[in-house]
Amino acid sequence: MSFSTTLILAVLLLAHAAAAQTVELIDDGAFERGLRVKDRAGTQHAITWNTNAAPPVWVTAQHHSKSSFADKAFQNFTTNGFSFKDDYQTLTIHPAKEDADFTCGVNGNSEFGGELRAQGDPWPHLYLEQRISNPQGHLGAGSPTLADIEKLNFAVRVKLLCDRKKTGPTYSRHLHAAQYVSFFTIQNLNLKSKGFGDYYWFGVALYDDRKAVTVLYAAQDRSSAKKKGTDKFIYDIGIRPFTDKVVAAGEWVSVEGDLMPHIVAGLQECWRRGHLANSQDLADYRIGGCVIGWEVTGLNDVAIAVKGLRATAALKPRRSP
Repeated sequence: MSFSTTLILAVLLLAHAAAAQTVELIDDGAFERGLRVKDRAGTQHAITWNTNAAPPVWVTAQHHSKSSFADKAFQNFTTNGFSFKDDYQTLTIHPAKEDADFTCGVNGNSEFGGELRAQGDPWPHLYLEQRISNPQGHLGAGSPTLADIEKLNFAVRVKLLCDRKKTGPTYSRHLHAAQYVSFFTIQNLNLKSKGFGDYYWFGVALYDDRKAVTVLYAAQDRSSAKKKGTDKFIYDIGIRPFTDKVVAAGEWVSVEGDLMPHIVAGLQECWRRGHLANSQDLADYRIGGCVIGWEVTGLNDVAIAVKGLRATAALKPRRSP
């Protein structure tokens, strides 16, 4: 074997080893495989536009909304995508008129019937979500633990298409808003751990109509008499650690960076406040799943475009035996 051939093989082996050290946590980030949606009776259906694709991994959730993506009267299919539009919510996968993977919107004024909600009242959501780790995650048992991950490189680009807000005498900025959020569940998935199944919400709020640039928010997701919460801790860092660009300006904003230091900081804040008390071992925790979408608590008619959503775990080098 010649020296040049040996060198090429060595380079290829090194490239393979480097590639093997990363794991894509978000499956079908380009939204090629369709969606799973629930009808008004709660039955789940698959919406697909590529007959050769694997089953959909993305699930839609429209909590407390008057809309249902399963309503066929408001559906439209194209050769490489899907759109839905009624009086309350919109969702378009691979829109023809926008350079985006998808656009989505909520008309809060229609959802609330023009009446500002009172404290404790529920509000409409438009979520796209997927399970990453077991149980039922697309990575299965191959999902890395936090102890395995050196960096978690998150990337997404967003562009606000509109935010038309109505107020009134009872308007309060604490109760009435439009937020476009992204969350990961940081979950204890060690079957042998006393804390198995427990988790906290780690967030990167991409847009909030009350803030030019979203910043750190930490609180418990508490229930009310009219809206059940998860009662889990929320640690949302906003986009300030990565950019000072204003999403409300209506231009594409890139949000990109390493989430791992912030995820660990969120765990430490959980422990400081008494959450996740049964384990402080990073090896017990994995990225359970992800959620991205709208929460609209005010009379806002909003829409956003999204592309390039990724979360890549760079793994720590394995020690030789």
